[in-house]
Amino acid sequence: MNKAILLLAALGACTALCAPAQPGNTEKKEKRDTIPIARVPDVPPPSREKLDASIRKAADFLLDNQNRDGSWGSHTLTKGLNVICPYPEGPRSFRTASTSLCVIGLLTSPLKEDPAVKTALDKAIQYLLTTLPTLKRGDTRTVLGVWGHAYGLSALCRAARDLPEDSPRYAELKKVAALQMEALDQMADVQGGWGYYTFQTFSKRPIGEPTSFLTATVLIAYKDAERAFGLKPDPRILKRAVAGLEKLRTPAGSYVYSFSHSFYPGRPINRHTGSLARTPAGDLALIQYDPDFVSRLQLEDGLERIWSRGGWLSLAVKKPIPHESFAQNAGYFFYYGYYYAARCLSEVPAERLKRHASHLAADLLPMQEKDGSWWDYPLYNYHKFYGTGYALFAVSRVRDSLYPPSPAPAP
Repeated sequence: MNKAILLLAALGACTALCAPAQPGNTEKKEKRDTIPIARVPDVPPPSREKLDASIRKAADFLLDNQNRDGSWGSHTLTKGLNVICPYPEGPRSFRTASTSLCVIGLLTSPLKEDPAVKTALDKAIQYLLTTLPTLKRGDTRTVLGVWGHAYGLSALCRAARDLPEDSPRYAELKKVAALQMEALDQMADVQGGWGYYTFQTFSKRPIGEPTSFLTATVLIAYKDAERAFGLKPDPRILKRAVAGLEKLRTPAGSYVYSFSHSFYPGRPINRHTGSLARTPAGDLALIQYDPDFVSRLQLEDGLERIWSRGGWLSLAVKKPIPHESFAQNAGYFFYYGYYYAARCLSEVPAERLKRHASHLAADLLPMQEKDGSWWDYPLYNYHKFYGTGYALFAVSRVRDSLYPPSPAPAP
């Protein structure tokens, strides 16, 4: 009897699958990756007061530790094993990138109109306007300037957000932003995309190792500039970069580390647990430039992977040797990944925004240090500043998502 029932059920299922599509049922299903994502339960959202207290602590840390010239960070606090950073352009790029992230974090926070914060922002933005046009590539082994130009470009775009387009300040920001676009175009790798090491060959246009994450970082900065200023990169550079990034995305939804890793997609660093921090940036970049390639459902799946497997990232936090942790994760992946996860909130459907924002806060708020900073890897004396910039932006986006500001009263 039971076998007969099972047989009838199977025949019914086959009939349903083989039946012709009903007229008008032409809805296109969103793309999914080949490996299903296990979703963890919802978590309660943090209170507005808890978010505000965290943001205030972070802002106070930045105000108390800003350099006299308006920047954040320095090339001190070396250790036995240091990330390669040739003097002088390496430190200038790291300091400029760290300062840019602090600017982005403060400008996104609800404290941006606070008098002390405004003063700090004015000094920092002036530092960027002065420094970014003189930032150079580095030396024969590195192209570290890409980090400074990319985050500097995004910071200038954020600073211009509320300015009238006919104001002198907007024009100044746009002028320097255009120079960053030119510099990034020139630093693009011949293979398409951007990397920061060129150990084997030195040439005017880099021939190195484009990485998925730095390529995504620059593409997102390009889109920021298009929205803020109407600026666009060299179309040939853009086309190669997008195509290159698409080649680095696997059918499973992870991003291999760099171009040479395309031949080794099964290595731990290239699988889901090693790609957790790269996936949000890669998906956000591609959904902005080629929405047919990555769906919003796939982008959300990337977020779900962080919420369910974020422990693989946190295991690497504060470890002094790059890639020594499980899945070859490095400490400096951590806040990079959560920053771009926060940027992905703008692509999440409203009915699921609370879930993603709450998980983001649940992962970040306990990581804040007693002094108000966040940091994930001992990188000279830049780590507390780039980490705080990343995390302050993310926590501020959580606040905006869970507790949207009230609209201004009608005049």
